[in-house]
Amino acid sequence: MLGILLPTFLLVAVGWALGRAGRVPSRPLAAVAFWVLSPALIFEALRTADLGASGIVILFALLHGVGMFLVSLGAGRLLFPGAPDARAAASLVLTFGNCGNLGLPLLLFAYGPEGVRVGALFLATQTLLLSTLGVGAAAWGRGGVLGQLGRAPWLYVAGAALLVRWTGLPEVVARASGLLAQGAIPLFLLVLGLELAQVRQVRELRPALALAALRLAAGSALAWGLAELLRPEGLLRGSLILEGSVPSAVNALLLASSYGRRPDLAASVVFLSTLLSAGTLSLTLFLLQAFG
Repeated sequence: MLGILLPTFLLVAVGWALGRAGRVPSRPLAAVAFWVLSPALIFEALRTADLGASGIVILFALLHGVGMFLVSLGAGRLLFPGAPDARAAASLVLTFGNCGNLGLPLLLFAYGPEGVRVGALFLATQTLLLSTLGVGAAAWGRGGVLGQLGRAPWLYVAGAALLVRWTGLPEVVARASGLLAQGAIPLFLLVLGLELAQVRQVRELRPALALAALRLAAGSALAWGLAELLRPEGLLRGSLILEGSVPSAVNALLLASSYGRRPDLAASVVFLSTLLSAGTLSLTLFLLQAFG
């Protein structure tokens, strides 16, 4: 387990140290990850995926995302009655997990390139939810929700990937796309560390800690439950459970910040859930090794 978690969190720590020292700004790298590397990774995953296995991954990710959104509605009403901005932030950090920045490196170390392919399909499905359900939750009550849905690149990338499966892709373009996809994982980890370094103070410790714990506990429990329901096997089962057990996503924080939905609370939850996930992901890996 140390061989899986330690390299991942070491790179996060490098990004955090660079961010705290003020040596590297996070926004330009985050923009490269958002607009270039993440789309390239999703494009490659969809372009080369086994469509037979893809159905289970997509269904699992959709059910997990919708399930966590329903959990977030109840948690928001309980923790933040009469505070719509805080409830919107709670929905974002509970619904969306860090299956890209953190999940993909974990899958690489745990299961190799095949695990990354599963994770990239999971990421593609979650980004579809982020581009629709996430934007809707963040923009609800602010007007112009439908106009916001087409701004993220992932929907267009997914469509392009499915198109080239039938039309083919020139070798030179495929190699360039593959190189970009290979560079995604280390940059994701550094960006995660850089973003966490921006959290100078944890705000509203008790509700933030409650949301962080709920994201990890409910996300993992739902992932194990869906694995029993859908019956994926072997590497596919372990990859899906790991992706469902990751902490809150940095993209949830970015959405909360973009729409003014208590970004201070969202940042605190992302920070705390990432710290706590070192323990919970260790437990998940142990259970996967022990019981499959």
